[in-house]
Amino acid sequence: MCWQQAAYESKAAGGLPRGAVSVLESGERLPFQQPFFDRMKRRRPESPVHEQGWRSRPKPPPPPAVRPTERWTQLRLFEARRDFTRFDESADVDLANPWLSWALYLAYRRGEARGWRRGVRFAVRRALIIVLSRHSCLDVVYYSEVFPALRALGITVERTLEVLQEMGMFVDDRPQAFDGWLEAKLKGLAPGIRDDVEAWARALRDGAPRIKPRNIKSVWIQMNRLRSTLLHWSDRYEHLVEVTREDLAEVLDGMQGFHRSNFLVAARSLFAFCRKRRSIFRNPIRGIRMGQHPYGLVQRPDQDDIDRATEAATTPAARARAHARRRSRRPHRRHPLPAAR
Repeated sequence: MCWQQAAYESKAAGGLPRGAVSVLESGERLPFQQPFFDRMKRRRPESPVHEQGWRSRPKPPPPPAVRPTERWTQLRLFEARRDFTRFDESADVDLANPWLSWALYLAYRRGEARGWRRGVRFAVRRALIIVLSRHSCLDVVYYSEVFPALRALGITVERTLEVLQEMGMFVDDRPQAFDGWLEAKLKGLAPGIRDDVEAWARALRDGAPRIKPRNIKSVWIQMNRLRSTLLHWSDRYEHLVEVTREDLAEVLDGMQGFHRSNFLVAARSLFAFCRKRRSIFRNPIRGIRMGQHPYGLVQRPDQDDIDRATEAATTPAARARAHARRRSRRPHRRHPLPAAR
């Protein structure tokens, strides 16, 4: 019934084919089978597991290490990026490197504190050996150098970077998503307008003196509100200092409601930042009022509209809703007040 059990019985019987042991014992095939759990047989007492006990004894931890002391440093003639994909694990490994010893000790402590599995520990150790075997005190590990080599070998990158960050030798040179988005939004603007708008957007995101950092969604919204107008101004001017009050009035004449108020909020923020930066002499939007916020008035439908909706209703639920609207159209009767005693 079980290939594992058949293989075990054939070896015990002297190497007979699988399935022949049960037939030889009774002379004919057994009419039943005794269920059992796989691999429940006793292990041989002379097996390596019982003799050495290598599964029960954990691997000894690496010796304690600290940051290596820097006595003197050989300066570099020029900076050059390293290619860890060409690292030969059979010839380039240097376990005596003090920076590698320190990294292995930090990885062991972090793994014990975070509960890393055995496979993660082995992968981090292998990655640190590849990256730090030839490390010196002036070397800096960049993300663009580490990621291709470790990803090609199927080694985890995040856990290795945690150890390198704790050592203080890691530089994350990945391009941020905000930089790519801002570069696309600034495309087509005049150079002078582009400088002011870029500084304004980064101040909103990262903060500046007397400017609190905003939510990234707020930066997106305000930039999208101004981009079409900034592109229009870029066709006529080179700097925001050339924008006049008449230009703003021309833009605001074609806006109503929420579009007008939202544009004024974003434009006030931009020109106030430029005035504080002293890239413009006067704020052209100063004194322009936002006006009263427009609200839509809810009007009751006419009786003809209600009658047409009732006639168009085909289901009982739709008729009930139309009937409720018709009743709400009728004036409420005033009940007489009870007489005072």
